[in-house]
Amino acid sequence: MGRKKRPVQRLKSNTDLRKNAEMRLDRYKKGVSEGYKQGLQAGMESYDAHFEGTSIIIPSENQLQSLKACIQGIMDQTDLSYEIIVIDNNSIDGTEQYLKQLDGQVRYCILDKSLGEIGAVNRGLMMAKGTTILLLSSQMLPTKNWLENLLLCLYSKTSIGMAGPISNGFSNHQQMHEFARENNKNESSKWYEAEQLSYGCLLFRRELLESAGFMDEGCQEAALSTEDYSLRVRLQGYSLACARDSYVHASGPIFAGAELPSSKSYFASKWHTENDALFDLDAIAKVNRVSKDESREKIHQLGEAAFYPQAVAVKGLAATIYWIEEGVRRPIEGPWELPVVSLSQLNLWRWPIGETISAETLQASLSSLSSMERPASVDGGLGIGSKGERYYFEVGRKRPLIGRHAAESWGLHERIPTALSAKELSGIPDGLPIVSPIKLLQSL
Repeated sequence: MGRKKRPVQRLKSNTDLRKNAEMRLDRYKKGVSEGYKQGLQAGMESYDAHFEGTSIIIPSENQLQSLKACIQGIMDQTDLSYEIIVIDNNSIDGTEQYLKQLDGQVRYCILDKSLGEIGAVNRGLMMAKGTTILLLSSQMLPTKNWLENLLLCLYSKTSIGMAGPISNGFSNHQQMHEFARENNKNESSKWYEAEQLSYGCLLFRRELLESAGFMDEGCQEAALSTEDYSLRVRLQGYSLACARDSYVHASGPIFAGAELPSSKSYFASKWHTENDALFDLDAIAKVNRVSKDESREKIHQLGEAAFYPQAVAVKGLAATIYWIEEGVRRPIEGPWELPVVSLSQLNLWRWPIGETISAETLQASLSSLSSMERPASVDGGLGIGSKGERYYFEVGRKRPLIGRHAAESWGLHERIPTALSAKELSGIPDGLPIVSPIKLLQSL
C-alpha cells in the first residue's frame, strides 16, 4: 500500500513571521508586567505579616566553622516553628558561599561593610518576621528542648521582658548533650529573676522590640549594648528571667572584637550619675511603682518614647522635622535652626501625628525660655539639685535626667538651669525619668 503524500507546507512570508514574533513578544511583556504587579502587591501585603514562631538572628564575621555548627545545631535540636536570619559583616572566609548553598533554608544579608556586631543585630531585627525574636551568637550550640523551655519561661508571666539560658561548664560535646538530656526537662522551679542576661542567647517577644526599639550602636561592645538594652527594658517595668532548665553551650568567646574605651565612655555617660555611679536600680523600682499608678498607659502607648522629653524637635529617615508636644508629633513648617534629634523609625512612629506648627512661633518661644530668670517654673525648663542632679520640668512634674549625656543628647544643655533646694524639689511631683536616645550608625 502506497503512502499518502503530505502536502508541501509553504514558508510564511517575512511579514507574517514578524507579526507573529511581535504578538508573542507583546504577550510576554504583558505577562511580565502582570507578574511584577502581582509580586509587588503580594510583597507589600506580606511586609508587615508575622508568623507564629521565632526569628533566630545570628550576627557573623569571619566565623564560618562556628556559624556552620550553630546553624546545624538549631536544625538538629529545634522542632518548633522558626526562621534563621544571618547578618554577615562582609566576611572573607567563604561565609557567603556557604549561605547560598543552604538553598533558602536560611534568610541572610551580606553587608557591604562591617557594621559591627550590634549593627548586624539591628539589621536582623529589621528583617525578623517571628512573633518572638532570639539573638544568638554564632559560638552557641543549642541542645535538646533549648528553645521550648525558653519560650515557656518567657510566656509564664506577661511581666517578663527577656529570657536567657544557662551555659557552659563542659569541655566536649558528649558531656554537653548528656547534661542537656537531664537538665532540659521543663521545670518552672528553675526559673529565676536576673538583673542581667548574657548576650549569647536572648529571647523576647516582638512587642518588646516595638516598645523598646533597636539596640544602641553607640555601645559597640556586645556586652555593654546588652546591659544598655536590659536597663531600658527594666525601665519600662519588665523583668529579666534566667531559665536554668535550658542549656546552650558556648563553643568559644561569644563577644567578638577587642574592648573599646569609646564604647565604655559612651555607656558611662548614658547611665552613670554625676558621681560616676550606675543609675540606681532602686530608682528603677521606684519608676516601676510610679508607672503602675499613673503612667502605665503612657508607657503602653509610647514605649521607650515615654522616657523621652517633650518640647523637643525630632526627625526620622525623611526630611520632615517634628515638634513633640502633648504626646503627639507635629510637623514643623518653615526653616528650623535649632537642634534636631534623630530617632529610629520604630521610636518616631510611637507618637501619633498632630497638626502642623510654625517654626517661627516655636523658636520665639524657646528663645524667651532661655532668657527667663527661673525657667524651671514653666514647661521645658531645667532645674539642678544640690548634688548636681538635673531635672526637666514638664506638665508640673520634675523628670530626672539619667546620665551625664541626657541633656546634651536632647539639645537641652543650652537651656539655663535653675538651682533648686531639696525643699523646693520635694514639693514638685515626680515624673518619669528621661534617657538618652539610642545612637544608630545606619538608617533604620
